[in-house]
Amino acid sequence: MHSLSFIPKGKQLKEKKTNDAAFALENYFNGTLTDFSSDVDLSHLSAFEQKVLNSTRKIKYGKTITYSELAKKLGSRAYRAVGNALGKNPIPIIIPCHRVVAKNGIGGYSQGLDIKTRLLELEKRNLNNL
Repeated sequence: MHSLSFIPKGKQLKEKKTNDAAFALENYFNGTLTDFSSDVDLSHLSAFEQKVLNSTRKIKYGKTITYSELAKKLGSRAYRAVGNALGKNPIPIIIPCHRVVAKNGIGGYSQGLDIKTRLLELEKRNLNNL
């Protein structure tokens, strides 16, 4: 199983970049990549969780939708179950769960609200520069 971790400010990454995903992430942060084509193994998740995360991958760069809108797209009203499924996302950013927000606020994020806010701001800023 693969996962993605954020490195706190001031810390150094000890390993060298060794795969395509690392280069894709670098391009994402530089604003030159807006969509990831990486294959993602979600087989360890339930069918509903896979459906949520696969649908989340379709949210366009710089855009947001609410938990309830995502649930509705899936033919459900279970917006809390959608939030729980997003919390099981093994690779944030590549599956852009930060683009799913609450009706009256930012919602939650497994990596913390500061990271979610910064990702949304990054995308908005980069979108203005494209």
